[in-house]
Amino acid sequence: MILMKKMLWSFFSVLVGTCYQGEMREVMGAEVMKSATEAWKEVEKGHGTLRPPVSWREKKPTEEEVEAFRIELKDAARRFAEAARKFLEQFPDDENAGDARFTVVYALGHAVAAGDAAAEKEAEQFLESGIADPKIAPEEKAKLLMMSANVPFMKKVGMRYFVEGQQKFSDEMDRAMVDSLKAARKRFPNSEFVYTGLLAVADRSEPAMQKELVKELLDASETPADVRFFAEHLAKGTKPYQIGKPVEIRFTGLDGEEIDVAKMKGKVVLVDFWSTTCGPCIGQIPELKALDAKYGDKGLQIVGINLDEKESAVRRFLKEKELKWPQHFAGKGWANPIATRYGIFGIPTNWLIDRKGNLRETQARGDLDRVVGQLLAEGK
Repeated sequence: MILMKKMLWSFFSVLVGTCYQGEMREVMGAEVMKSATEAWKEVEKGHGTLRPPVSWREKKPTEEEVEAFRIELKDAARRFAEAARKFLEQFPDDENAGDARFTVVYALGHAVAAGDAAAEKEAEQFLESGIADPKIAPEEKAKLLMMSANVPFMKKVGMRYFVEGQQKFSDEMDRAMVDSLKAARKRFPNSEFVYTGLLAVADRSEPAMQKELVKELLDASETPADVRFFAEHLAKGTKPYQIGKPVEIRFTGLDGEEIDVAKMKGKVVLVDFWSTTCGPCIGQIPELKALDAKYGDKGLQIVGINLDEKESAVRRFLKEKELKWPQHFAGKGWANPIATRYGIFGIPTNWLIDRKGNLRETQARGDLDRVVGQLLAEGK
């Protein structure tokens, strides 16, 4: 796994001069945005340099191969962290500044795993300076605290993380994440991200840990309503929705349109939980557009529930991909209230609601054309 900034312009005192200056500001702003966007794309390429060879998935590497990759990883992680730092220096107020801070810690954690002892101290100092920075919003600081678990975890597992695979350490990663989220909650008790993170771990945990986390969430007076709603269902062993029953999804779309799925009876509604930062979600877009073209005038209505944090990025993406259906955007990432309320912690997720307004499918991805066609035929 946010922020929008509003810029207020003073109105004109000298008509011609102010109009010209305002026009120049818009042009300059566009140039800065373009260069910042391009710069961030270059930074993100560093992710690929931290991955072990694909051949390791099929064949266990030799000690010599592991050592060669360790040396390569140490240098690559350093370069990645430095690139993110330079981005922060050049574009401290850019929409990707938060991601850049997380990237620094993430990359330094990989350097630590590769045996770079100095990187551990650097990560610690970077985190401390970020948390102390008055310009950084509390929610972003809470996320930095959560990221603090990355470095000691990577130090502990070392190169085994790359040789044995991430999946083997999932339980250990969750425990480290819970500890860091609890620490973040003490410092930032009103962070929605922290509570959503704890809820997500609780949802996939074994019974003892789930019970512990759910109790903590229900006992905390600051727990957001949507987190509490799903946590109560976890406590009872129930789901917040039922197949064959209506489901409440109501919001104001990005275009200002009021959307209420309950008022869409007579249509088949495809609810798509997605994000522009999710590769499989982007990969599914051609299929969704094809469904819209094929069934849009026959009763299909697609509704997007977006789990991004940056509105400008979402608007650019929607325009570029020509996505016309309604979109819910809360700017809270995984803490999107609709997704949280229904326990959506994996995307893309596709729900289907029939013409009577009843939820019929919650795992429709992969067979959408056939199922949508069947649901549309039911109303004839």
